[in-house]
Amino acid sequence: MELDSSMLNRVIDAKIQYLYGVKGEVDMNYRLIEFFPDGYNAIVRGNHVTLTELRAALAHITDIAGEPARFDVLRVSGTIKSLKQHFTLE
Repeated sequence: MELDSSMLNRVIDAKIQYLYGVKGEVDMNYRLIEFFPDGYNAIVRGNHVTLTELRAALAHITDIAGEPARFDVLRVSGTIKSLKQHFTLE
């Protein structure tokens, strides 16, 4: 099965709701900003106050559609612009 942004969004959303409930999801203010399927990378936005919870939710995801999966947080940034600049330089 080919992974796309909508499937990735559903998986992350479901895991956040499972761990923290609807209120936790609202507090987290999570959003999938961009997904790069060629390298299986994504930019995820969240509330800085709940950064630890978001990282825990991502680490808790072990499979997507029955296939093994793992999330590694490569970088945390205050702005999406600086984050995109960082990854275009590497």
